[in-house]
Amino acid sequence: MSNQRIIAAQITYEVVFKKQNLSELFKQRLSENLAPEFKSAVKALCYDTIRHYLQLQDRWQQFVKKLPKDKLVRVILSQALAEFYYQQKPEHVVVNEAANVAKKLKKRWACGLINATLRQVLKNKEYKPKDEVAQYEHPQWWIDQLKNDWPADWQTIMQANNQKPPLWVRSKKPVECAQKHPSIEGAYKIEAQIITSNDDFLSGNLSVQDASAQLAGHILNPQDNEHILDMCAAPGGKTGHLLELNSNISLDALELYENRAQKIHENLHRLKLNAKVIVGDGSQSDAWFSGQKYHKILLDAPCSASGIVRRQVDIKFQRKPEDLKAICQTQQELLSSAAKLLTTRGRLLYATCSVFKQENSQQIKLFLNSHPEFSEIKLKYPFAMNCEFGIQVITGSQDMDGFYYCYLQKNEH
Repeated sequence: MSNQRIIAAQITYEVVFKKQNLSELFKQRLSENLAPEFKSAVKALCYDTIRHYLQLQDRWQQFVKKLPKDKLVRVILSQALAEFYYQQKPEHVVVNEAANVAKKLKKRWACGLINATLRQVLKNKEYKPKDEVAQYEHPQWWIDQLKNDWPADWQTIMQANNQKPPLWVRSKKPVECAQKHPSIEGAYKIEAQIITSNDDFLSGNLSVQDASAQLAGHILNPQDNEHILDMCAAPGGKTGHLLELNSNISLDALELYENRAQKIHENLHRLKLNAKVIVGDGSQSDAWFSGQKYHKILLDAPCSASGIVRRQVDIKFQRKPEDLKAICQTQQELLSSAAKLLTTRGRLLYATCSVFKQENSQQIKLFLNSHPEFSEIKLKYPFAMNCEFGIQVITGSQDMDGFYYCYLQKNEH
């Protein structure tokens, strides 16, 4: 187990202090020849430590005179507490193994500090977070943004963000021992498992997709002979869903990056479905648009991903408030480009996996101001909140990811 802890500490350090991408680090550090159990243990420890890092550090920091300069030592302390509080490891194991990890990472000088600090933290059962960052386990700017956007729901959203995410699947047939979504056809919540070895997954009957993301296909409701564009399509979950709902459509799946476009091909192959996969920039349609306008466009826009932070825990450390300005600029460019590619009476579904209004209803307001030929088609679902424009599924509503949708129609000038 020591080796697992060492790798986990190194990965967590890269995420928290170097702002690296967690899934990329897993690919680099967890080679294919490692046992699946080993890899699962490393991932679980990284997820637990990173998800709760802002509180874990506060727990031990209250017992040291000053913060250790060595940031890897900070991670070792936080990781040990993650094992105790979130993996129910015994106290003596947690303390001893943290010291072992320090020795193996050439931090022998820190063993005394680690030992004494952890023993004090674990002995003291009363914990009072020093501030909101520690209490809610989010950066302060993020907390402020949620308070502003969702005055009645910000705590609920953050609480959901800090939970382990459920496993939702989309299935062509009823799934045994699963919880069926009450109002989204084909969505089932199942026990956590390695889904890629599941027979139904391999045969294309089942796909991993959060229930709130499955809403896109149902809203667009593809009809025979419609020409449809999935504008930011990778990895192809929504592309596949649209074709499952109606294979008698002409579907273009657009993706900016070649390596991500390959994922669409792989998904379509597994599902035994066909779409035209195009590598291109949605905001530069002159380079790839054939000239045949679309009846419907799905724009699942690049965003802060603030609605899926329970799945992508590294976002808490990667995102900065100033990022939103550039993200919003890209979203507006994609919306304007999509507007030109639609037929008259055509429909545009704008979607993000964000809960920040700046990326959602405020973007649509800007778009409608500059595109008066568009009007909103109102959506209504029992689990979603109505916004000034569009609807918001807040994170944790019916155990779903945070997702925003706004459905627009292009009218005659």
